[in-house]
Amino acid sequence: MDNYNVTIMSKFIDIINTREDISDFVYHFAKHNYAKQTLTSILSENAVKDINGNGYISFTEAPLTMLPAMFAHFEEFERPMYAPYGIAFKKDLFYQIGGRPVIYGDQQDKKQLPKELMWRFEYLYPGTYDFSWLREWRIPLSTLQLNENDCFAIVKTRQDEENMRDYFFELDDIDFDTQPEDGGQFTEVTGYFSRKIKVISMEEIIETTYMSKQQLASLLKEQSNQYGCSLGSTWE
Repeated sequence: MDNYNVTIMSKFIDIINTREDISDFVYHFAKHNYAKQTLTSILSENAVKDINGNGYISFTEAPLTMLPAMFAHFEEFERPMYAPYGIAFKKDLFYQIGGRPVIYGDQQDKKQLPKELMWRFEYLYPGTYDFSWLREWRIPLSTLQLNENDCFAIVKTRQDEENMRDYFFELDDIDFDTQPEDGGQFTEVTGYFSRKIKVISMEEIIETTYMSKQQLASLLKEQSNQYGCSLGSTWE
């Protein structure tokens, strides 16, 4: 790539960095009303698995700050399609190890794909069968190991974060401090824990300020359709 194209591409990357609708991570969320238990299994095994035998593991690249409304909708169902318990993975690394965006299309599109790419295909018929809102990515693995430097966990509440602390930290060292006292000795034991994986709750995300679709619509509605300004002046 020549210097000109390198410069142009760097500008495009700058644009990506300013786009709040483009995520730096992809997310794998657990399903149904046992989603929390699924997440604890993922954290215990330090891996996301293809438990349904699809031949791939699914993620979404929808930005985390855009998802509270989706989860609120799913909570209306007894067995929600997705719940706010999951794992985030850096998208650039996910791509490097084989993750790719889904190819959406109809039956004719599917016929044109080679067999080797079928794992990426998902039907799309706007208005009748449409899961493009998931902005799905997939990786053709049965097991995807977690990396504490490139992953973090998502939970629903701060209380979840506190209750699940043992999954986010591991015992690193124990210190015994022994002091003589009343003819005997008093020992204080201190445990030191190291973080295994970072975590963020959807409560924190909801409290983060960002422009929602409703806010944007309101701002556009308030804008005036006309305005006046001086075009200069003359003197003779």
